[in-house]
Parts: sequence; C-alpha cells; structure tokens
Amino acid sequence: MIPSVLVDPKDKRAIGSESFWAGPHVIDQNERALYTLDPIKAHSTFKSLSATVAGTVTLTAPNEGGSLLIADLILNTEKAAGGAVEVRWNDDTRTITVFKAFCSDAPANIALSFNGRVQGWQGARLEVVTTANTDNSVFLSYVKMPNSLLFAEWDALR
Repeated sequence: MIPSVLVDPKDKRAIGSESFWAGPHVIDQNERALYTLDPIKAHSTFKSLSATVAGTVTLTAPNEGGSLLIADLILNTEKAAGGAVEVRWNDDTRTITVFKAFCSDAPANIALSFNGRVQGWQGARLEVVTTANTDNSVFLSYVKMPNSLLFAEWDALR
C-alpha cells in the first residue's frame, strides 16, 4: 500500500489521508513513491442500466441546487432498424445531448473517459433515451457537485 496525505499549504497540517494499492510490488520503508489521481476519478460513483424497449429513463439527478459532472461513459447496443441511444442533460426546460449512438447499420460500442470538466448546469439530470426498442446498456460514472451554474452561464462557457 502507498499512503497518501493531503496537506494544507497554509499551516502544513494534514487534511486527510488514504492508502492506495501498489499492485504486486512491495514498497519498503526506504523507498519513496508519488501517487497521483484525479480527485474526480477518486470520488466518483456510478449508475448503469440495460434497456430493450423504447423510452426515456433518468439515470441520475443532482442534489438540490447542484449539478452532475461526468467522469466516464460506456455504451453498448445491438443493431436495430431505426435504433438510437442518446445520453442527455435535461432540466424539463432544456435538453442537451452528451452522446447519441445510431445503430441502424451496426451495433454501437463506445467507452469514453472524459478529461475535461463535463459538468451540467444547475438541476440538469442525466437521461438515457432509447428508440426503436434498441437493446442497450449504459454505464456512467459521475460526481454530484455541490456547486453549479444556471443554464445561461453554463451555455455561455461552452
């Protein structure tokens, strides 16, 4: 295990610590290691779903006054005539597509690990829309952020 300690730069006091698995390699007491990990990846959670019929399902919603930040998205479909699967932001007023896979000619299989700040606006939930009874599965890792922008501010930044 590699111990990792977060230190406040002002007073040099430890804020928190975690131990990370180092794999089969054993760290001895004289060896030094630096372990870095994006905080979003370290603190994200996930939801997944499978669907076989057309419809819209809310995958996850932010806490009151907050927003969602997407870390990873995996989407798999079977081939379906006229089929599509869409992952989108929706707040009942505005809808913005994150990713839409068309699978009329071939199955769609994607795995995306986002490296930017793919964060929705205040109150925007993440939905999966399935058309034409497309057999699909969606996996999403995300963080519920306490801070958020209103849609107009969010839209101006993209």
